[in-house]
Amino acid sequence: MIEIYFEQAHDAEKLFCLLNKRQKKTTHPRFRTTYNGDSLVTIYIYGDTDEAISCDLIPAMTTLILHFIEDRLLLSIISNTFYFQDKEEQQQILQLAHSFLDGERYDYRTGKQPSVSRKTLIANALSQFLRDGLSFSFSSFVTFRLKSYMEQLQHYVELAIDEYKLEQEYQNFVQMLRDFVAAKRPKLPVIHLVHKPPSFLFFDEKLREITASELKQFIDRNLIVSQPMYIDSSLLAPLVSIAPSMIYLYTDHEEDGMVQTIQNVFQERIRLYRQSAFAKYRAIDAKQER
Repeated sequence: MIEIYFEQAHDAEKLFCLLNKRQKKTTHPRFRTTYNGDSLVTIYIYGDTDEAISCDLIPAMTTLILHFIEDRLLLSIISNTFYFQDKEEQQQILQLAHSFLDGERYDYRTGKQPSVSRKTLIANALSQFLRDGLSFSFSSFVTFRLKSYMEQLQHYVELAIDEYKLEQEYQNFVQMLRDFVAAKRPKLPVIHLVHKPPSFLFFDEKLREITASELKQFIDRNLIVSQPMYIDSSLLAPLVSIAPSMIYLYTDHEEDGMVQTIQNVFQERIRLYRQSAFAKYRAIDAKQER
């Protein structure tokens, strides 16, 4: 018999349900589970104890932790270790942590995925701990027996916080550029911007290419001085300084970071086209001039 005490009744209920689902899948029951409706789950094991623990109890408890407890642990780290108390901030950091945990974002600290998965860390800790005749508190198990797993969670929270701060800085940077553009009178009414990675070519409303030296003359020095973040002198600085009423942006790479930044800054002033459209547009314009 194994008794597990939970601080929260719904955690006990979830484990009870997970164990019962596993029990229904076999014609030879290895255990019987009872739940007192409050906080205690009791598992009565038949026959081979090791088999029941490894085949049923460990998978069920691992699922419970990964699917139902992990978010709570992440939020605890976010609030109690790193002192983010605002609920909205907590949720944003939590979502970023998930993007790292799920491999959607690159772990720029280690440069690789962990050698041991969270699932394996939990299962290993349970296999070293569980035995027949044991009575224990679930919260104590998490606190004292899941050190490696908790360290991994903290690592991903740290990555998420770094990313959150960078995104906040980026949003502030974009908003400052928006305000700068909104306060300026356009130096040119229209800019055609052709994206040829990694470069951008500038053309005026008459489709005449604007040279690099001409672009530098457009740059408002107040923009460079007032920005806390680096703003490149070949693209954003002249584009924001010109503050055109309309930008026709020709690109085959809409996901490019700079393309997205230009869209974020200029918003309704942007019209997006495929790169090939610019050549067609120039050809039509040339015919009209003849």
